[in-house]
Amino acid sequence: MSNAPARTVLHRLKAIDWADNVAAFQHTHSRALLMREYLRRAALWAQAHGAEQSWPFFDIAERVDGNITTPPDVTEDLKRLLMDLASASLRTTCRGAVRWAALREARPDLLENLPDPYEPLLRMYERGGGFYLQEYLDLNGVMIPLRNQEGERM
Repeated sequence: MSNAPARTVLHRLKAIDWADNVAAFQHTHSRALLMREYLRRAALWAQAHGAEQSWPFFDIAERVDGNITTPPDVTEDLKRLLMDLASASLRTTCRGAVRWAALREARPDLLENLPDPYEPLLRMYERGGGFYLQEYLDLNGVMIPLRNQEGERM
């Protein structure tokens, strides 16, 4: 296993300007749509793997295969990147996206039935950084009410 996909996701994360509020405001509509798509996909994976209580921001790779690993250099670079990210949810999803890439390489059959959970979130990050989680998902320009998988306010 080469773990090139994990390195590719890590490089994407490292290229993000996490404090780029201008880009966040310029892409408010697409960022909201991408976050909603991530939430939908994460719900599908949570339901498929008995992780409904962990939804919406959890390490899906961990739930699918707890033995998945990344190379030590990727793990160390990721740790350094995560130290500067404020929210625990943001750190969890970034770690999950890198581990997901490693899992996809090790288990290419995974995407046969369910969509890639992290791609919408990665694209959202690339269009203006992260989010803040309070009573709402604050995407620096648009706020999404936080609801459970049944659509009820949390």
